[in-house]
Amino acid sequence: MAKATKEVVTETQGKSTEELKEIAQTLQAQLTEHQKQANYHTTMATKAQGALEVMVQMIPQEEVEKMAAKEEADNSSNGEVVEG
Repeated sequence: MAKATKEVVTETQGKSTEELKEIAQTLQAQLTEHQKQANYHTTMATKAQGALEVMVQMIPQEEVEKMAAKEEADNSSNGEVVEG
């Protein structure tokens, strides 16, 4: 059993049915809100990616290559892994 699940079980032991229903409703509301936020962030990331692709197409290819090389150098000096 996951740690969070164990914590929920421990926290809810000895609660009345009404209290458990209230907890379940609160958890459902929190889940729904987090799913909405995740969907929003996914949409915004997709829009930002599209805008970036359009901008990159407007920049001469040699400048894009310079930008990519600089970003790769910056990321490697920071110890970041570059995916691509």
